[in-house]
Amino acid sequence: MIIDLTGKKAVITGSSDGIGFACAQGFAEAGADVVINGRSDATVARALDTLRKEFPDRRFSGVAAELSSAEGPARIVAAEPDCDILINNCAVGNLQGVLEEPDEMFFKLFEINFLAGVRLTRHYLPQMLKRNWGRVLFHNSEQALRPSPNMAAYGASKAAELVFARSSAEYTRGTAVTVNTIIIGPTRSAVTSALHQRIAADTGKSVPEIEADFFRHYRPASLLQRLAEGREVANMALYLSSDHASATNGAVLSVEGGVREVVF
Repeated sequence: MIIDLTGKKAVITGSSDGIGFACAQGFAEAGADVVINGRSDATVARALDTLRKEFPDRRFSGVAAELSSAEGPARIVAAEPDCDILINNCAVGNLQGVLEEPDEMFFKLFEINFLAGVRLTRHYLPQMLKRNWGRVLFHNSEQALRPSPNMAAYGASKAAELVFARSSAEYTRGTAVTVNTIIIGPTRSAVTSALHQRIAADTGKSVPEIEADFFRHYRPASLLQRLAEGREVANMALYLSSDHASATNGAVLSVEGGVREVVF
């Protein structure tokens, strides 16, 4: 399958590293121009430098914006008022017991994980509808569907995102615009790698042993039994952003390795 996004512009939040950066690479490879977003000028500049060296024929731009308030999405919109593809990827988590998590943590995670995508979609989706072509993707999490006593604020914010994504898709009836959600499971990132290295140093185990223990004790239902790679998530985002996925709309798709023990 050949995916050609030449002439399309993709805005990807939280794309200075991790899954978002893997998406930026994949979209650039498919011919799209890409707008990078990160929390600081330094991280955005570093990502842009890498991408421009890897894809010298593509156009890249970057917006440093912290998405924990309305100001962040507003900065992205001001810098890039139009796009063809919006990937709401940015998210943060918190590991804490649900009975101990303070109100402030719930508010913080809802601002970043939920409202940032709401604000950006409210701006870009109407433009896509006027042009009669566009893609909006929400990168969600298995935690929205399998409640955890230690990640309740995160899971709640991502569950709310599921409702907003499907509600937004209602506006696309009869158009060539789609709104879809990708449920993401345990995936390799700088955060997970650093955590596993720290645990390995404390326990004397190797990183592969730590990762195996994680799936044995915390994700035993996983069919993959390994961390997914960012590019594997990016591949799904690329497909959903292409014309090949024109009949997939309002859907919740999975790149979670089978950790959810459900039929659909």
